[in-house]
Amino acid sequence: MDLELSDEQVWIEESLGTLLDREWPPAQDAWQAGAPERTRLWESLVEFGLLSGAGSDLGAIELCLAARAVGAHLASVPLLGGVGVRYALAPFAAELPAAFGAILESDSRVSIALLEPGGSWSVSSTHATVESNRLTGSKAAVEHAADVDYLAVVTLADGEPGLALVRTGTKGLELAPQPVLDESVPLSRATFVEAEAEALVDRELAETIIERLIAVGGLLAAAEAVGAGAGIFERARRYASERRQFGRTIGSNQALRHLMADLHVRQASGWSTTLFAAATLDDRMSGARETVSVAKAYVSRAAREVAHGSMQVFGGIAFTEEHPAHRFLRRIIAREQQFGDAVHHERELGRSLARAATRERVAV
Repeated sequence: MDLELSDEQVWIEESLGTLLDREWPPAQDAWQAGAPERTRLWESLVEFGLLSGAGSDLGAIELCLAARAVGAHLASVPLLGGVGVRYALAPFAAELPAAFGAILESDSRVSIALLEPGGSWSVSSTHATVESNRLTGSKAAVEHAADVDYLAVVTLADGEPGLALVRTGTKGLELAPQPVLDESVPLSRATFVEAEAEALVDRELAETIIERLIAVGGLLAAAEAVGAGAGIFERARRYASERRQFGRTIGSNQALRHLMADLHVRQASGWSTTLFAAATLDDRMSGARETVSVAKAYVSRAAREVAHGSMQVFGGIAFTEEHPAHRFLRRIIAREQQFGDAVHHERELGRSLARAATRERVAV
């Protein structure tokens, strides 16, 4: 496994940064961007080729590069669902129903509906059901639901996990906005009452795609949090090198240097952990799901620590409405919660290790 970015990947990263600089407002103004700015950015990403390559030319590493750039710019776009669903579906294109296959051929915006009110991010908490292509149930924290074209809904079909595709605006689907910490990541509650849906019939295929979808969704959320952490840390570093007190820059103080060194280690470790997990997904290595959980758990804590430490560098001004520092913290917390926080993934890892130990004892 080669963890060094190739020349092409470096080019993709630089090009995405340039695209976001051009098409998206500065971080301090990003929260005020509305539907026109989001639509324009989505169209630019489509033109860039971010969707057409999902699962083929572009793998999890390239998609994580895109998510990190989105986080660093505090951009508001349904990236997690848009590329996550396509990445999960692409290897099985020949086996998919027509509606799912059409997603891979289009530039439609998609959002993932997994979490249910009062439930967890685990598939075992799912109660929404689909029968005869009619979906009934409720989902919470559906990102950009009012802006997307489809919802990819994790459901139960004959008591087994399934995946259904619902077009927004269809009869029987009701969307209600939810309170959010990060205004640039709008969330909605989706209620389905006999809503028309296209469901995967093959249960084994559905389970495989759902597992792949949850893994890449969590990984992209982690990459975006890393990007937001990089955004606030870079601003703190520049501030420490420019702000002067008592005749010298504050960055020359030993205590602050030690703090920023620790933050740099946290930031770099979070990104390298994310890249390694992405590589395991692309190479379809055994234990890839557990590796993604390790990355999500680590980044969930590390990115928040980077944000908190960086805000200490700024002092009181970081908490004012005019300063963008707290905007990065809001994005980090939002992504920390999506697809499971650190505690959720640590518990999942514990269960996985316990199951493996039990199998080993039985075999002996």
